[in-house]
Amino acid sequence: MFHFNFLNNRGQTIIEAVVALASILLILGAISVSITTSVSNSQFIKNQSLASKYAQDGIEYIRYIRKTQPVAFDGYSGIYCLNTNPNALVQLPCSGVNIANTFKREAVFNRVHEVNPTPDPSIKCSAATEVTVTVYWSDSKCGAAGAFCHKSQVSSCLSKSRNNNDL
Repeated sequence: MFHFNFLNNRGQTIIEAVVALASILLILGAISVSITTSVSNSQFIKNQSLASKYAQDGIEYIRYIRKTQPVAFDGYSGIYCLNTNPNALVQLPCSGVNIANTFKREAVFNRVHEVNPTPDPSIKCSAATEVTVTVYWSDSKCGAAGAFCHKSQVSSCLSKSRNNNDL
């Protein structure tokens, strides 16, 4: 009788070992997924922060153009590619990444020439130029390769510069 109990215990020990090993592997898998998700989220937050900074830098550069080159500023209308080089405002939508091998920055100039006594709520600026700088980026969560599925956007209403003290 003792002999049969010993054989039954051996089978239980193997099953217990397999269950324990499966539990350990499951826990390690969950930890791996958690770490991978955390790293991915921290990279997204870093890129989001950089994109916001690049968008704000773009608005500041356009304000600088308005102050130092008012005639050139008055000529801007439509979509411009705003490259890393601060002197590079090219009148075309950007074809791809143009900042830090990750981001694409564009500026859109929408002109409103008249003051409207009954303002349209869809128009944000009156008698000014609405400038919107958008910074796009992609990551592993974007579907197609090269598709920009994230963006950070800053808009500002800029009136004509009357003197060099206007900003």
